[in-house]
Amino acid sequence: MRLLLNNAFSAAPIVHPFVAGWVIAPADIDVAELVGLRASDVAAGDCALIPLAEFAFLHETHQIVPDVAVVAGNAGMVAMRCPVRPDEIGITPVRLWEVDGAAEILARATLHSFYGIHAAIWTRSDAEPAEVVIVSGATAIALPEAGFSEDLCRAWVILTGMRAVDHVLVAPRAVDREALEPMLRFLALLLATGHERRRELRREIAEPFGLDRDRLAEVQNAYTFALNVEDRASLALLLQRGTHGSAYPMVEEISFLPDAP
Repeated sequence: MRLLLNNAFSAAPIVHPFVAGWVIAPADIDVAELVGLRASDVAAGDCALIPLAEFAFLHETHQIVPDVAVVAGNAGMVAMRCPVRPDEIGITPVRLWEVDGAAEILARATLHSFYGIHAAIWTRSDAEPAEVVIVSGATAIALPEAGFSEDLCRAWVILTGMRAVDHVLVAPRAVDREALEPMLRFLALLLATGHERRRELRREIAEPFGLDRDRLAEVQNAYTFALNVEDRASLALLLQRGTHGSAYPMVEEISFLPDAP
């Protein structure tokens, strides 16, 4: 079995214990971490922790395993930066600044519905000025030097009453829970180790970006790492609203691994 882990800042409580060598993968699981993991990296027989949006390309072959996920609460790691108050912006190009698909679909799902801002164009280029810039990860946690910063994870909670799902664990549809148990035990150990060594983890991931560790702790404490029933409804709504107009296909059916009896 091969397990791919997206080495994203938001997923650090799961992935960093493996990257740092705190937890060694069992011999029967081929574990690899990739920065910027995409659906195209995931083979038909692979399991993977991926940004939610990438599931749109995998939903016909893979199911979501609710035991492990990355779910934001009232604070998160996706932000909208703008030079003026959001209610002063009508229509503008929107720049996606080094963000993954999960941040993109969250921005698409909240920008107009919550803030009333119309995107003239969505772009990853800095070729033209944009009053709205979407950032994620460490950049979203750091305070901006000027202007305004809006937490889009919090906006989604206010808009829908549900939490924003950032990453999901996927497995081939043909695989059952019994076959996944070794992998799930390994992921549970990663999470437990990340929690046990959370101060060390925060120090190691904050220092490269000069982040305030108290601020990082405040945001990380708003996250949970499994999908409850409401989270499953939230991710379905996010995929429905956030993929419209994007390069991600519409998802007509979502298959979840049945919960343990």
